[in-house]
Amino acid sequence: MKKITVVDKKSIEYIPNIDRMIREKECRELTTLANSTRWNLEKEGKFPKRIKIGSAAVAYRLSEVQAWIKGEWKPEKASKPDQI
Repeated sequence: MKKITVVDKKSIEYIPNIDRMIREKECRELTTLANSTRWNLEKEGKFPKRIKIGSAAVAYRLSEVQAWIKGEWKPEKASKPDQI
């Protein structure tokens, strides 16, 4: 029988080679930017693009948001598939 391990949101940041998706609320908490501000920056190419993950759901790649916070994110590094 396989052993199941529960990983919480805080400890997942320390697991190497995992790029998880974050929703609007967590992105707002990390960046302290309002949704409308992020959307405007995204349209200008100054913030990572949202990725459609369902019919009415979008998310951001955590690695891209973290890079943006550090000032290391560049539009050419942005993910291409399934973007809005």
